[in-house]
Amino acid sequence: MIYFDNSATTKISPEALATYNKVSTDFFGNPSSLHALGTRANEVLQSSRAQIAQLIGAKPNEIYFTSGGTESDNWVIKGTAMAKREFGRHLITTSIEHPAVINTMKQLEKLGFDVTYLPVDHRGFINIDDLKAAIRKDTILVSIMAVNNEIGQYAADC
Repeated sequence: MIYFDNSATTKISPEALATYNKVSTDFFGNPSSLHALGTRANEVLQSSRAQIAQLIGAKPNEIYFTSGGTESDNWVIKGTAMAKREFGRHLITTSIEHPAVINTMKQLEKLGFDVTYLPVDHRGFINIDDLKAAIRKDTILVSIMAVNNEIGQYAADC
């Protein structure tokens, strides 16, 4: 069988699956609990956080684990909007973002934020002049995906 839906989900590698199985079996405690299993699970979690941070040149306290893309999009977009709302209420995105982004932006509109949805051309590209024109003094976030998950459009080509 040939699988063509890797943008939705990808088969886990054997190495990642082996690690997942070991951690799930040996360190299954709640990392927030104070008992021994929880403490050990927290140690594994913090070690993983430090390893990832080192790989990407970040600090461990800059690494957050979420349940997936939708939760991550929500954290960043809603978190930025709420944290920066005293500086402005304008957000910019594109008309072809993932539904998790579009839906979050629509929720923020209901809370009084102003969202600009940039159009794209027939290839899925924004016009950089449209982006420049959309930026205002009260713009607090520009959220444009780097690579479109449906059409493969690469934003750096714009």
